Amino acid sequence: MKRMDYTAGLIGGRWTITPLSVRAKERTLKSVSFPTVAEAKVFLKTAQSEGFRFSGADLIDPAQRLVRNRYFHIGDNGELTPSGQDRGPEDTAWEVGDVMPGQERNTGTEAIVERIVKGEDAHRLGCDIAFILRVRNIARMN
Repeated sequence: MKRMDYTAGLIGGRWTITPLSVRAKERTLKSVSFPTVAEAKVFLKTAQSEGFRFSGADLIDPAQRLVRNRYFHIGDNGELTPSGQDRGPEDTAWEVGDVMPGQERNTGTEAIVERIVKGEDAHRLGCDIAFILRVRNIARMN
């Protein structure tokens, strides 16, 4: 999974950007804040051009809107079963091979990302990004 380098948001009437990753902390020692969104956007764009990833970038730059994600479990026969949806950045943090731990009622399972579908194929599935997951029962493995 790719990690976010910074998080951005509006705190106390100022646009605040906080480093999260070690790499971001080497570039920016501590949180920085800006009185205007235009100033925060300059920082955002400059850091993104250097390859840094932001959580909350859409708050500063609405053009970086969140997209609709849908999750599908793939059965042994290849059939896809919808299993949830949310919104996230177009530059997703998930990669093929990543493991999503089960939650709530499914703590004895994990889902492995087998495919990430974008473009027209994702639109046919009713989303911008579709995550195809293979679920494994890990409770029996222990």
